[in-house]
This record gives sequence, structure tokens and C-alpha cells, in this order.
Amino acid sequence: MKASLLFIDELRGFYKSKVMLFLWVGLPVIAILFRFVQSSTAGEAIPFTVISALVVSSLAGTLASVMLAVSIINEKNRHVYDLFLIRPLKRRDLLLAKFFSVYTCIAVASFISVIAGTAMDFVTTGTLSTIVFDEVWQSLSLSLSMVAVSCAAGVLIGTAAPSVMVGAILVIYGGNQISVIPLLPTLLYIEGAVYFTLAVAVALAGALLAVALVLFDRKQF
Repeated sequence: MKASLLFIDELRGFYKSKVMLFLWVGLPVIAILFRFVQSSTAGEAIPFTVISALVVSSLAGTLASVMLAVSIINEKNRHVYDLFLIRPLKRRDLLLAKFFSVYTCIAVASFISVIAGTAMDFVTTGTLSTIVFDEVWQSLSLSLSMVAVSCAAGVLIGTAAPSVMVGAILVIYGGNQISVIPLLPTLLYIEGAVYFTLAVAVALAGALLAVALVLFDRKQF
């Protein structure tokens, strides 16, 4: 079985789930509600695209990480991989297919939320300045960077955790904290922070996935 076929199969399974339906529909709705609440408060308005980034990276990242961890743990407990591994299939393709399928679905949710944010800013201000488009780029970079780390952490936790309960706890109390690391360049006001954020996210997600692949390869099925 080719890696591309595994990816398509996993993608079909995840995008049909109720969780992904919530992410694609619910995230923009929640973000718009945040916008109305924010616009009704006193003080300088925070750009809606920033709100979109925070909602996507926190909520979607956690859900994606839990989905990945629970899916891998359940398949381990049901001995699903016993059947896969008697075929001419590389073990790493199983985990990478899950990672990229979930990440693709979250990326779609991120784009929908940011598009909704841009449209809402246009409705409320009547204009779209270059600043808005800069914020869109920063929001997407921040969201997708944090989600990448969350997904990679979910894969690692799913590979190492012995049960769904342990996996969920590790994701909530460990994966969320790790996913904040790409925010450090922005919090430290480093010049060109968005590029440092992308670099940190790629390096960290790659390291987490590498550890997960090594552990998965050494497991006895």
C-alpha cells in the first residue's frame, strides 16, 4: 500500500468525523461571536484576525492532538497494526499519514476562520488595508505553527501512552504547553518573529515526529 493511499484513506476518515465538522463550521462561528463580544467592549479593538489565530491554535490544536493520540492508542489496543505490518508497508507511513491528514483538515479550518475574520473586518470597517493582509499572514503562520506542534505531540503521545486516559491527560497538560513554544519569538518581540515562529515550529514538530517514529518502529506488534 502506498503512502499516498494511506494518506487519502486517513483523510477520508478524519474529515467525515463530527470533530472536523465542528472545526470547519464551529470555529468560524465561535470566532465571529468573539468578534461581537470584543466590539462591544470599551478600548481599542483587537483585529479579528488575531482572535481567529488564537481560537484556531488553542481549540483546534487541542482537539487535533487528542484525535491523533486516541486514534493511535485505540488502533494499538485493537491490534490493527498487526494486519498492516504483514503488508509491504513502512511503519513510518502509518504515522505520517495520520499526521498530515489531520493537519490538512486543521489547515482548512484555519483558512475558513481567517477568511471569515477578514470578511468581518471589511464589514465593520468598510476597508481592507495592507495591515489587514499582514495580520492575515501572521495569524495563519501562528495558527498553523502551533497546530503543527500540537499534532506532532499527539502522534508522539499516542505512540507512547498505554491507554486513552493517560494519552488524553498527557495531551491536555503536556501537548498544550509544548505547542506554545513557537510563540516565544512573538512574545520576545524579535524582529521578523513570524519567520522564527515558522522555523521553531518546523524544527520542534519534526523532532517530536522523529521520536514518535523511532518508538513506533521499535514496538512489537
